[in-house]
Amino acid sequence: MDLRSETQKKVIYDTNLIIYYCFMHEEKIKGRTVNIRVMGFTNRIQTLTEQFVTDGFKIETISGVIAEIFDKGIAKIVDEFCDDPQTKSLIGLPERVKISSRIRLRLARKTEEKIRRLQNKQWFKVIEYHPDEREIRTVKDFYLSLEGTLKMEKHKRKKRTRVPYPSDVDMALLTYSKKTGAPIVTNDSDLTDFKEELEGKGLCSGIIAVP
Repeated sequence: MDLRSETQKKVIYDTNLIIYYCFMHEEKIKGRTVNIRVMGFTNRIQTLTEQFVTDGFKIETISGVIAEIFDKGIAKIVDEFCDDPQTKSLIGLPERVKISSRIRLRLARKTEEKIRRLQNKQWFKVIEYHPDEREIRTVKDFYLSLEGTLKMEKHKRKKRTRVPYPSDVDMALLTYSKKTGAPIVTNDSDLTDFKEELEGKGLCSGIIAVP
């Protein structure tokens, strides 16, 4: 199956980029309006997305990414945001103020609503895609081949994981990129740390790392 299109420019977004793009809300907390963003990411992804759309790119993702987002991705991002010690100072909340479970749930629901609306945009498309098991095995074998190297050991320490390969969804994104000729836009170190190797071995068509 060749999904390439010579006439269409496109890029592929991963789970985090879609959530970051939609994680932009206003909340009333303790009587004051607070702007909620993933610091350092939301504004950057908003600007990057506007640039892609202006330049005539279509933005795609695969069905597995959307499933992952609604399964656990949004709640994880919300909790990471609310539990980050810097969050309160960054959004101007006193240290003693707790971000309640009610507010967390509301942030998750607002983000869900924005992601559902995103899927109606003409420039955004979710592709029903199920990777070939042999291709996934090839990607997994590549990561396993790096086991024990200094680069992989450093990566695993940073990610706090014992597993050298990324999630099934990330590996599916790599195979989808290879099939379509479109690069993956990501800040996920499972992909960005091994950008040169993945591109060099033809396991994807490209990785655009978001710093």
